[in-house]
Amino acid sequence: MRNTYALTEAAIQLAIFIVLFLASVYVPLFGMIISLFLPLPFIVFTMRHGYRSALVLLTAAVIVSTVISTLLSAFAAVMFGTSGIVIGALLAKQKNQYAVLAAATVAFLVNIVINYVISIKFFELDIIAQTLSMLSDSFHTAVQVMESAGKKLPEETIARFEQGLRVIKYVTPTLFVIAALAFAYLTIIVSVPILKRLKLSVGTWPPFRQLMLPRQLVWYYLLVLIATFFPLEQGTFAFIVVINLYYVLQLLFAIQGFSFLYYLAYRKQIAKGIVVAGTIVCLFVPFLLYLIAILGIIDLGFELRKRVQ
Repeated sequence: MRNTYALTEAAIQLAIFIVLFLASVYVPLFGMIISLFLPLPFIVFTMRHGYRSALVLLTAAVIVSTVISTLLSAFAAVMFGTSGIVIGALLAKQKNQYAVLAAATVAFLVNIVINYVISIKFFELDIIAQTLSMLSDSFHTAVQVMESAGKKLPEETIARFEQGLRVIKYVTPTLFVIAALAFAYLTIIVSVPILKRLKLSVGTWPPFRQLMLPRQLVWYYLLVLIATFFPLEQGTFAFIVVINLYYVLQLLFAIQGFSFLYYLAYRKQIAKGIVVAGTIVCLFVPFLLYLIAILGIIDLGFELRKRVQ
């Protein structure tokens, strides 16, 4: 960053990041939405000047955010900055858009895991454990209130709720993957229109209906299913690995299943509004989501689209 233009733009992008960062922290209700734009200054700067210069911008952003806020702000700056640099570097190289999404997901995931570990080791703050504890306390308080009113919940319902809390604790890695994927996808969605307005080439996204995951995932899923038949003790490393692989693969197959449905709707000329409404309904009905995942497995394993054609 020796030339004046790069230094000037670095200062501008740093100022934009700081304004967005302060707004995401102090503006109620809209903070989460504003945070989706935090990687944007790094994306723009990386596409124009390369990732090496962007690393200098990232260093400045970490220092300034720490000075004007707290030490925890540095971790947020690193997460959004590194993710923006990854997205910008791949977009500058005209990489496949799904490859950009995958790389951004990995970048967010690594940052989420590192921040989670640091919060436990150095700040003794376990957000997952505290959230589960609050849910458990609220549930048992509600049970006591119902019992005092003469209504007693079945023991099976209470046991099922407690089992669900334990499962959530075990599938924390899967929750991190979902959060990283959501952050990456939404960040790209809100950034691409702005990048186009800035006349930066972002390529074209293939339609979602054309998405095809690697067929090897079917074999991985079969191996994981076989592993579930072994008597794995809850809480062990092997149990946690198997259950998280199971849920992550279920997520990927659900995405594949939705892609097939979008392809089928396109072939049958079904209105897009109906398809989107159906997708939203399926997301909130676990049984339907499970059926969509099975459809994704069939689509990958048996090339269902060729049969539709």
